[in-house]
Amino acid sequence: MRTERLLLRPLNTGDLDDVHEYQKRKDVVRYLYWEVHDHEESAKHLKKRLAMNQLSEDGDGLVYAVELPDPEGGHGRVVGDMSIFLKSKEHGQVEIGWVFHPAVHGRGYATEAAERVLDICFGTLGAHRVFAQLDPRNEASARLCERLGMRQEALLRQNEIFKGEWGDTAIYGLLDSEYRAR
Repeated sequence: MRTERLLLRPLNTGDLDDVHEYQKRKDVVRYLYWEVHDHEESAKHLKKRLAMNQLSEDGDGLVYAVELPDPEGGHGRVVGDMSIFLKSKEHGQVEIGWVFHPAVHGRGYATEAAERVLDICFGTLGAHRVFAQLDPRNEASARLCERLGMRQEALLRQNEIFKGEWGDTAIYGLLDSEYRAR
């Protein structure tokens, strides 16, 4: 799937080096559930994500590589990934998530990719509600949610142990009716 500047496609094994470039960074994993990955850990993580390739049943997931195409037509560079998780087919509940390399922050790529993912969630999947869960200290992700038209629905205080200490979770959501009214 193309956006104005990006290609969203399924991850593949050839993406390992690009994916590792952001998974090895402390500033990237600061608000994620996992620590900095060495190359071998990135390979294992990629393998798990490659298995997330369908959205048929509750619990299924799909991960798209976000590729910045090569202007000369060669293999582009993966600068992030977007995830879709089917939480409840019956109730039309879909969760989205993202990770991007800091080198591309501030260029609108995350917004562009996430807008396309929302199109999939509400259009193709027929979602009633799309939501994102994030560490409330992750201001960049909170701003992305707001740019997408999502609003904060909840702040779960100290709801889980995160990297050895109690952490909060912010939940942002967007309803189908709100998406269509934008």
